This record gives sequence, structure tokens and C-alpha cells, in this order.
Amino acid sequence: MFKETKGRSVKKSIGWRILAVINSYIILAMYITDSPLYNAILMNVTGAVLYYVYERVWNNTHAGRYIE
Repeated sequence: MFKETKGRSVKKSIGWRILAVINSYIILAMYITDSPLYNAILMNVTGAVLYYVYERVWNNTHAGRYIE
């Protein structure tokens, strides 16, 4: 079983928040649709996809991991 260091968790959290803000900015700044509801749906769908990819990348990164 793998354990994560606190540093890895902090880096993952900060990295995710940066990506989430960029995602929100792109969706909201571009006014992709005229409807706030559709923008919110689009922001959540793209956020979920980004989060999946982000976690897959971190799962393949061994920095800050150790075997218990």
C-alpha cells in the first residue's frame, strides 16, 4: 500500500486549484453560451474531465510517495 507525504498532498491541492481557476476563467471569460446555467454545466463537465486526467497523471508520478 502506498502512502503520500504531506508535501505531495499540498502540491496536488495547489495544482488542482490552479487548473480549476484556469478552467473557470476560460469558460466564464469566453461566454461560451449566453446562459449561466449552461456555463455552469460546461464548467462542471470540463472540471470533472480535467480532474480525472489530473489524478491519472499524479497516480503515475512517484514523487512524495512511499511504501508502508
